[in-house]
Amino acid sequence: MGVRRRGREYALQMLFAMDLTEYSPDEVFAGFHAIQDLNHDAFYHARRMVDGIFSHLEEIDELLANCAKNWKIPRMAVVDRNLLRLAIYELKYLTEAPFQIIINEALEIAKDFGDVESSHFINGILETAARELRPTESADRGARKKRGKEAVDEVQAGKYPAEKNDN
Repeated sequence: MGVRRRGREYALQMLFAMDLTEYSPDEVFAGFHAIQDLNHDAFYHARRMVDGIFSHLEEIDELLANCAKNWKIPRMAVVDRNLLRLAIYELKYLTEAPFQIIINEALEIAKDFGDVESSHFINGILETAARELRPTESADRGARKKRGKEAVDEVQAGKYPAEKNDN
């Protein structure tokens, strides 16, 4: 497992602890560091993200509430809520990673830490968030998907002849 993936998992665990205990980030970092056999690079990546989420929590939760129509944040499962906060933070503030990777990582982590329905719930909200936070990237992906589907449809409709094997 890579440093970024491990860092995301550490960050989720820290956010989960902060959410349930209302400890400060520094208290959670100290406790987490003391009881875990850590990958130190992943820990510092996680700490950077948790600090960023904590300092932008109100804004992140506002974005989350806008993307999660008919869902109140306190009613979401603790794992889902914090995984969404983490991914929305990455989408908005850590733009070096493509949004598809952020969403895919969130979905994979949801499978490990969430319940059966978590990945569907998270995917829907993050797709909405990506369209809002990264409209150009999302539009490019949608256009590529559409072109790919159109090409398949055209081949299936016989618009393009099958390739000949000249052996």
